[in-house]
Amino acid sequence: MEEKNTRKTVIRAELNDKQQDKYDEWLSHIKALYGEYGLFTWEISPNGIGLGIIVRSHLANVELDLTDIDSW
Repeated sequence: MEEKNTRKTVIRAELNDKQQDKYDEWLSHIKALYGEYGLFTWEISPNGIGLGIIVRSHLANVELDLTDIDSW
């Protein structure tokens, strides 16, 4: 009989100040253009030395690359 996996996977990413400022500015432009924020998809890609972070706005059909290579 196969043993059931009882682990819970936790995925966590925290933006640094530079990334947060870039994200906030991007959000403000989406809100100004569309009157709302809409739905976002976050892509988090660990690569062993840092995280690749891309946010996609479904409303505006654009992506924002928040990857901060300088922080690696």
